[in-house]
Amino acid sequence: MMRTFATMAALAALGMSAALAQQPPLQGQPQGQPKGQPQGQPKGQPKGPPLGGPATMQMQAAAAGGPNCHQTAIATSRDGMSFTPDGQILERASVPDGVRLPGGGLGVYYVTGGDDHGIFLGRLVGSRWERGEKVLLDGAFDGNAVDPDAVNLPDGRIRLFYYRGAFVAGAVPSQMAPFYSAISTDGVRFTVEGKVFEIEGGTDPSAVQLPDGSWLLAVARAQAREMVIARSADGKVFERVATLANGGIPELNVLADGRVRIFFNGSGGAGTPPGMVSRISADGGRTWTDERGTRLNLQGFAADPSVVRLDNGQYRMFYKTADQACEQANRPAMPVGGPAGMPKGAPQTFGPGQQPLPPIPVGPGGVQGQPKGPLGQPKGPVAQ
Repeated sequence: MMRTFATMAALAALGMSAALAQQPPLQGQPQGQPKGQPQGQPKGQPKGPPLGGPATMQMQAAAAGGPNCHQTAIATSRDGMSFTPDGQILERASVPDGVRLPGGGLGVYYVTGGDDHGIFLGRLVGSRWERGEKVLLDGAFDGNAVDPDAVNLPDGRIRLFYYRGAFVAGAVPSQMAPFYSAISTDGVRFTVEGKVFEIEGGTDPSAVQLPDGSWLLAVARAQAREMVIARSADGKVFERVATLANGGIPELNVLADGRVRIFFNGSGGAGTPPGMVSRISADGGRTWTDERGTRLNLQGFAADPSVVRLDNGQYRMFYKTADQACEQANRPAMPVGGPAGMPKGAPQTFGPGQQPLPPIPVGPGGVQGQPKGPLGQPKGPVAQ
């Protein structure tokens, strides 16, 4: 669910907020608590709903480097606590989220950029990962839908949570970041259920269903460097219950004993070590305790963790890495003050004379990895 742009504003706009935890804010950027509060659920997703974040900034970022400079990688663990890198599986694939597919097998939702900006479903076919196909929401590919997070339901369906920003032409900006859910029987064609939560500056949702049937949602807030926790009785209307400082891009998992673990990318400062770290909650997400050490220790940038338990009892973490040279090449400096729709001091992500990267081909091929072990299982429960 991440992003390595040089400012928090650009990261939040893309729903790629993990990297900002590793970079100091630019002078003049607000660091306080935004005023946003959770909202109720409308009856459905309107044809032209408000979109989160400054539209100009998000559209430029999507067209330039952004997801096209990101890769999806995997790591493996025997206990769900200590992960070892296992290599890259897809190029030009951002904000990954692993999922057990309804027909069997392991998939990964991800976001790509350029002309095909939006959510795709990649598939593990034998020992190779294929780029897969576009995800359809109410029958259409939505270039403004990003940051996918999938939950396997007991009846075999998939509930997909996602952030809807302002990434393609015609998008209408909004200060509040809206989050939606959608239901599918095949993992590709989804029926939108409606807006479940919104908050100013939010991105990158992660949701789980607790043993009592209620739901927990975590979202990142890049500029504040925090994670917001919300609860719901039915998974359709969430209310904020906690705010975690020194956060990153969250990934919720339910343990066998009912406790909840939240994985996220540490900042290497500001109170958290670098790499993937975690906290634990024993009261349904209201209070959290840091867990010692790192879950995944990497020298380079990594963010957007997603953890799936495999059939052999091991665990697979999907996460995002970034090509720093690619991002630098697509991020020329912005004049002081910035253009309309972008915050003062934010980098320009699509400069004069630059063109978007070509669209990503859909179908077999792409960069393949050699995963270890059999196919995966739903996100919970995981090891204690």
